[in-house]
Amino acid sequence: MAKKANTPSPIANAMPTTQASFTSLKDMAYQHGGVHEVAQSMAQYALEKIPGFPDAIGDEALKELTEGYRMRYDQRYPAKVYAVIGDHYVTPTDEQLANESVERVAIGVAYAFSYSQQEFGKLKNTKPELHGIVKRIRDATSTYCSNRIKDLQKSARELIGGNKGRKRGANADFAEFVKKFFDDVGPTRLKSAKAREDSTADAEKWSAARAAFLGKWNA
Repeated sequence: MAKKANTPSPIANAMPTTQASFTSLKDMAYQHGGVHEVAQSMAQYALEKIPGFPDAIGDEALKELTEGYRMRYDQRYPAKVYAVIGDHYVTPTDEQLANESVERVAIGVAYAFSYSQQEFGKLKNTKPELHGIVKRIRDATSTYCSNRIKDLQKSARELIGGNKGRKRGANADFAEFVKKFFDDVGPTRLKSAKAREDSTADAEKWSAARAAFLGKWNA
């Protein structure tokens, strides 16, 4: 039986559209300035609510952020209805839409992520065409979420000074960067990537690479 998409939440139903109109470059610049201010206020909220942000994001916070960005992506790219003809998923004709005996399924973000990683993997052998559709949605959605999180982190770093006014010695600065990357940033990003079901997040490879690098660095 085909899985059903989740019912949109009140939050999703209340979200504004992204369509904008401009009367001139001056008007566009004015509106863009407002967008920047809104982005900074959102970053400030994230700084207050997420311990260690922007360099670290805990599991629960990451889960909430991902769910929110998925909702936004789902609104921008709504589920598409397919007619199921044998093992094929096709855009339904008017006749197929009118024929109640024809199986139809709406496939979008909620549907794509209703599969566990194990269930999704099995689709490749049991329903390869459906697997391809679901994979495209999962990949595009995950990329969108990842990019929006990076945008939020960038805005947060701008608020707390980020790369401004740093006057440290080059050698000490790089040594600090190496330590912070392997002790904090790297492990945190690995954990976040695994939570997003990023297939490239290989903990074993990370550990081996970390040991090899630090063995040379600390020699």
